[in-house]
Amino acid sequence: MSAPGLPDPDLLEAAAERLLRAEQAADPTADAALHAWLAEDPGRRAAFDAVAETDHLMALYAEEAQMAELRRGALRARPARALARWAGLAAGLSVLAVGGWAAWQASGFAPHVFDLPGVEQTRTALYRTAADERTTVALADGSVIALNADTLVETTYDRRSRTARLLRGQALFSVAHDPSRPFDVLAEGRRVTAVGTEFDVLVLPDGVRVAMLDGAVRVSGDRPGPEQTLSAGEVMIAPREGPVVVRKADAKRLAGWREGVVYFEETPLSEAVVEMNRYARNRIVVADARAGALRVSGAFRIAEADAFAQAMTEIFPLSLKRSGDGRAVLSSTKP
Repeated sequence: MSAPGLPDPDLLEAAAERLLRAEQAADPTADAALHAWLAEDPGRRAAFDAVAETDHLMALYAEEAQMAELRRGALRARPARALARWAGLAAGLSVLAVGGWAAWQASGFAPHVFDLPGVEQTRTALYRTAADERTTVALADGSVIALNADTLVETTYDRRSRTARLLRGQALFSVAHDPSRPFDVLAEGRRVTAVGTEFDVLVLPDGVRVAMLDGAVRVSGDRPGPEQTLSAGEVMIAPREGPVVVRKADAKRLAGWREGVVYFEETPLSEAVVEMNRYARNRIVVADARAGALRVSGAFRIAEADAFAQAMTEIFPLSLKRSGDGRAVLSSTKP
């Protein structure tokens, strides 16, 4: 019986045999034979993709201790009957496809697209962090995404394009150079297009902010309008409604969350609270518009997010109360 969501082990074995033939064949008709085999049953496509991915990961991570242990465990679990039908690499590929496919998927590795002429393949992966979690993921093309707390990113790869949808939160993208395949980040109706560069994207309550650390990107919208180019040291604030603002800023500070520090520069308290709530155990609430409009500047440690509300009462004319559910409520002390 196959694991949930995996092709049948016997089908994986057959797919591994086909993969080996495709890689070793000198006969120009081999591709046509493989296409014909895949077309006979939709399950063969899934099995072939699983084995091709495993083959790719075996090559990339052969020296990794986790990889070696995963393969040993899968071999121990494999029925003797199936092992007897295999020799050398074919057995290894099928065994790891059965025992390790789900584990590799869960680990966050970006799926590999096997180079099969004439077949367009798209690979999608989802990465998320909890409210008190940050992480970094390495993609198959060498790009790296650092995810801030409470962030959701969906990546989609094919032979012609690389796309990441920032569905929630904040992420820093270090894009591997590939002029033939631009890297697009989609967020709040904006498309940020890069070839090889580093930039930070933050989803705001009413739009998006793009901060350039290195290189340059093009930013376009889903409504008619000119593209804009951002260079290192520039920051764009693009609201859902209203004009786009581009200004010079310390973009590295805006990405300081990677080092555990959040910087604010004349930031409305309402926006600063949204940011600090990413890290606070007890949420902060701004009770009135007057308080929300106060401008915050300074550096605040993520580890001390729960002290942020108290610090605001020491800087501004604000009062702090705790609600029954533990929230910190900031209110203006002046009518």
